[in-house]
Amino acid sequence: MDFIQRIFLMTVLFGFSAPLLAENVEAQVDWNRRVAMGFGISGHVKLVKLKVGSRVAMNGQLVTLDSSLLEIAHSRSVNAVQIRETEVDEYRAMMEREQTLFDEGSLSAVSLDQTALELSRRELALSNAKLELKQTGYMLELALLRAPFDAWIVDSDFTVGQYVYHESEDPPVITLAERGRYLARAVVDAQTLSAIENAKELKIIVGDSVYVTVGARLGIEPVSGSSGNSRYSVAFEFTSDDLIRPGTACSISVF
Repeated sequence: MDFIQRIFLMTVLFGFSAPLLAENVEAQVDWNRRVAMGFGISGHVKLVKLKVGSRVAMNGQLVTLDSSLLEIAHSRSVNAVQIRETEVDEYRAMMEREQTLFDEGSLSAVSLDQTALELSRRELALSNAKLELKQTGYMLELALLRAPFDAWIVDSDFTVGQYVYHESEDPPVITLAERGRYLARAVVDAQTLSAIENAKELKIIVGDSVYVTVGARLGIEPVSGSSGNSRYSVAFEFTSDDLIRPGTACSISVF
């Protein structure tokens, strides 16, 4: 075999074997998003919908305060808006009739102006009533905690009958973690970081399961305490419908 043939054969063999080479980086699973939620108003807990460890869909109810007084105020606001709307409609109809009479010369300008003034007052009262309705509706929403995304309930301080004082130094909260998305976190040296940046494919291996990464967060500054041998924080996002607990060992396969 001549020199050119040997070079060609080596190139072909390398081309087939290169994609099989991979570097595994040890990592740990973490939540993609984790939030603690509390109330913006005070009151007694009326309902705790789910327990710790439960799944909850986006906008699902979590905890509800007793909103009896707020519901009464909201109903009054609804009635007030309906009354003001009726008054405005009546005065607008009156204004049209009197405008016609004025155009015909059967009504004085003073009377027309007086009706226009009363109509303006009714319209202002309607605007204020709508603002009051909006405020009472907003207060009702504050009495209910909803999940901001599909989540697992990680922890909860709420119990039925408990009084919540939202301005206390340590108010009760419910803690949620995003369901379906996780992070594989690791700290790597500069050489491994470079390999990750240039990788064609990244996979997360958790036990017997393999996941394809859907996002990456690569540190651009060394982590604290690594001045002698600079190391960088990396995190890779992947999806799974299963519950994978934070701290679970995993590996990042870099191709």
